[in-house]
Amino acid sequence: MGCKVVIIGGGSYAWTPTLAGDLFLREGLKGSHLALVDIDREAAEDLKKYCELMVEKTGSNWKVTVDELDEALEGADYVCVSISTGGLEAMHKDYTIPEKYGIYHTVGDTVGPGGISRTLRNVPVFLDIARKMEKICPDAWMIHVTNPLSQLTRVVNMETSIKCVGLCHNYVSTITMLKNYLKADLEDINAVSVGVNHFTWLKNITCKGKPVDDKLSLKGYIEYYMSKNGEEITNTTDDVIQKMLIGKNMEFYLNFELFERFGYMPVGSSNHVAENFPYYCNSIEALEKHHIRRKGVLPRRQMLKDQKVQEIRDVISGKKELPEMQLSNEGLSIIVEALHTGKPARCIVSMPNIGQITNLPKDVVVETWAEINGSGIFPLASGDIPGCLTGYMQTIIDEQETAVKAALTGDRRLVAQAMAISPQVQNKDIAEELANELLEANKELLPQFKF
Repeated sequence: MGCKVVIIGGGSYAWTPTLAGDLFLREGLKGSHLALVDIDREAAEDLKKYCELMVEKTGSNWKVTVDELDEALEGADYVCVSISTGGLEAMHKDYTIPEKYGIYHTVGDTVGPGGISRTLRNVPVFLDIARKMEKICPDAWMIHVTNPLSQLTRVVNMETSIKCVGLCHNYVSTITMLKNYLKADLEDINAVSVGVNHFTWLKNITCKGKPVDDKLSLKGYIEYYMSKNGEEITNTTDDVIQKMLIGKNMEFYLNFELFERFGYMPVGSSNHVAENFPYYCNSIEALEKHHIRRKGVLPRRQMLKDQKVQEIRDVISGKKELPEMQLSNEGLSIIVEALHTGKPARCIVSMPNIGQITNLPKDVVVETWAEINGSGIFPLASGDIPGCLTGYMQTIIDEQETAVKAALTGDRRLVAQAMAISPQVQNKDIAEELANELLEANKELLPQFKF
């Protein structure tokens, strides 16, 4: 018997083909029901047609519908949330307003002024979804891929009874780079991963069971990078973004720099890593020196979206054939199949800390390996955050916890306090002014604040 999966944000031309395609390819999920929910009904209808082509190709007998939220949640077993409140316009403000204060975001979706601003916008929407789930499908899992991952996972677990985990593919991208660097296969590389989302570190890295620390160096990475052809194929949605980049970029240069400094490898490309440190994002010169790419928002991401829209519509109109399908390295289908069938699996997840990381506060959301089976999702004991990194980590946690409280209460003072805590805001005197400007720019999306 199948299950019911809901994708909120199911009209995403970038995410839904991958997430839904993975579900259709899982043998244990045949005959299930996928409900797509999106404020853009036209986009959701496009993706429904695309999904039906994938169902036909796989012979997986899934039912695909486009529904309003309440209807979709009826009988739901798993609810995946992939949204961005305010869309690209709001993200662009998060990215560009801090520049007036000398803060140069490289991503802007997790920490720093941009991450705080995005937290304030997304928290009310996530809480509304979770509270509807409490009434309509209280036993369903929320499995989300929305940034800021830690803060949104935290607020759902803190404020509701809904079981919630966050998923990120940065571990896969980093291991993919390491397997290419070491000339190995993906399954040869293992590591313990500890931290908070977009600030996670690898310990005990091995290749075929043998430690590889002595093989990892900045000099070695530069030589590897200069000799390789093409980009790393991670088999995640990051591959779509890579195709839009102009020229080559040493995505992991900073990672190897920090490995030589601390003895541990940061997870994710350097633009995510850099935003957790006070130095790198406060001058263009520092970014260039350390080969840190700024992702930007407009117009690049709009161009990427427009390209994906055209690709999807060309397929559903018959102008192009449906691309070959293969399982990606995204975690949603892995978790859904394991929960539904009881067949154990392992995945990197963000969940409240119940002791999986020994020296971080209880209940804050951390990212580690977890085992999944028919009884639930169980984070694996992963030890401690290395002593040389605990101060950096605790500061990021303090920033995130304060931003969550601000988002819940609509307290402007807490927004300014989160800005002041943030390592990216080196000039603490501007914290209140920056907070107020971002609040004003997003006021139509912030019902919890008074204006």
